Amino acid sequence: MRKLSLALGLLAASGLARAESVDFNLGPDSFRGFLSGPLSRLAGNLSGQYDTGFIYKQGEDNSTDAKDAELKLAHFGVLATGDVGARGAEAAAGLGARLIYADRELAGDSASGGALAFGGQFDVRWPGYERVGVTGYGWYAPELTSFSGLKSYHEVALDLEFEVVRAAAVYAGYRLVNLKPEAGGDGEVDSSGHIGIRLNF
Repeated sequence: MRKLSLALGLLAASGLARAESVDFNLGPDSFRGFLSGPLSRLAGNLSGQYDTGFIYKQGEDNSTDAKDAELKLAHFGVLATGDVGARGAEAAAGLGARLIYADRELAGDSASGGALAFGGQFDVRWPGYERVGVTGYGWYAPELTSFSGLKSYHEVALDLEFEVVRAAAVYAGYRLVNLKPEAGGDGEVDSSGHIGIRLNF
């Protein structure tokens, strides 16, 4: 619980940077909070985007199935972002890196550690239908950049978004989180749909 409180604290502290986007989503047994904005909010003349957030997933007592593990995951990342120049669509993307710290508890056994992951995100909209968008992201950390109790990490998500007003959107999608522990075993700790809201400031 202390680690979850730390993740919440990091997210709140980052809010002081006047982030441009706040994002929350709920799954059947999980909650994700996300904050992003221009790097210039954090440090002077830097270009690009920062993002920070956390995932909390409730576990199932006495289960040995990795999908029933309790998960606490916090991250901070930076991305270079821009338009991808796609014909017939408004498409933006970002590439970068993120640091993650995760704690995974299953059947009384806990595995925790961190990783430096690489990946990016995208947002695609079609002219005339800009209120509807397809967004997603993917991050991967191999064994080389994972440490402590983690052997590897990857996380992917895909969402369909509808912009209710310019400053707020609702979306539905799917997320997969895989954390492979050093001790071995299945690492798929979150694999489910979710619904969410995104607020822009």
